[in-house]
Amino acid sequence: MNEQTTRAETAVDVLSIVRDLEPLLLAHAGTVEDDRKMAAEVMSALTDSGLLKMWVPRALGGMELPPDHALGVMEALARIDPATGWVVSNCVFISMLYQFLPPEVLEDLLGKRDIVTCGSFTPPGSATEHDDGYLVSGKWAFGSAIDYATSVAVLTFLTDDDGPVLDENAAPVSVVVFLDPKSVKVLDTWYTLGLRATGSTHFEVVDLEVPRDRAFVLGPWEPIEDGPFAGPLYRLGLIIDAVRIAQVGVGIAQGALEEFVELAAAKTPAYTAVLTADRATVQERVARAQALIQAGRHTLAGAVAEAWESVQDGSRITGRGCVPMGLAASFALDASVQAVDLLYESGGSTAFRDESPLQARFRDLQTLRQNAIASWSRYESLGKFILGRESDWPFHQL
Repeated sequence: MNEQTTRAETAVDVLSIVRDLEPLLLAHAGTVEDDRKMAAEVMSALTDSGLLKMWVPRALGGMELPPDHALGVMEALARIDPATGWVVSNCVFISMLYQFLPPEVLEDLLGKRDIVTCGSFTPPGSATEHDDGYLVSGKWAFGSAIDYATSVAVLTFLTDDDGPVLDENAAPVSVVVFLDPKSVKVLDTWYTLGLRATGSTHFEVVDLEVPRDRAFVLGPWEPIEDGPFAGPLYRLGLIIDAVRIAQVGVGIAQGALEEFVELAAAKTPAYTAVLTADRATVQERVARAQALIQAGRHTLAGAVAEAWESVQDGSRITGRGCVPMGLAASFALDASVQAVDLLYESGGSTAFRDESPLQARFRDLQTLRQNAIASWSRYESLGKFILGRESDWPFHQL
């Protein structure tokens, strides 16, 4: 059996898991917005499925899927239920941040089947060296699925009695710290326009002692040459975070398109005798919407394929190497927003009602587009690279 056949079979296997989950996701989609977090039954099914370990190394019991396969799962889940697509993509990406921890800690945090890796880099907390570790304090936003976390990764700035510790470039020294969720206080702050069911609320700790082996200084990093995280997947760099966010956006837009087609075939606008689907303006808009979704999806796929090829020789994507995937992510997310805007405005008064799936997807995508990592703001950061300047976005250096 050749490698191409094996990869194709793996893709089919993980997408069959998504199909098996679909009835459960749809059963809870109408109620979890009010709860503002994932349903416990859904989270249990996700951990049992193994999908939260798509980018955990095989040596630690994960799938270690090639990026295109995992991104396809994220899109497929977001097509069914945007909140599930977001939570899975977020947990899967965060699991890659564990690669710089000692082997014994990796086994403890990632080796179990039911892991839910959560965390946030915004805003940074503080970490002060204390005994054989750090004393950590902070309040972080966007703790997606924090209620179900088995470990929590956060960004802190190293501090001492004089304030922030600076590196040789006069920038704050950043430390990624892994918290025990039992020590984390979850705050009830997630009241939002969209993606309400992701449970992306604030959380905090105050003067929490964290062992040194559960923290590491944030980059720049060299490729890992041995151990569980030595494979090419882990050389894609943090820019893959922007890609997975945009892929969720494409999935949300694809679901909106399917829902609009169903609506258009059944609705006759008031005071007219012509079905929505038979109106020329609607036909033009739905075609443009599909073109935008296709363009976003294929742009992401092309950039990821090139990146995957480039890391096979042992190099890591960082700095100017981030440009293709970064541009693809910002473009695909923007294209998805444009597509759903076209569909939403074509849905008439049906589209803005709370019971409308199209309204929910419009809200979810408007929320997702504000994520700084894949937003329109990154065009400027990437344009600096294209023009021979240094990017102002620190994660392009990781």
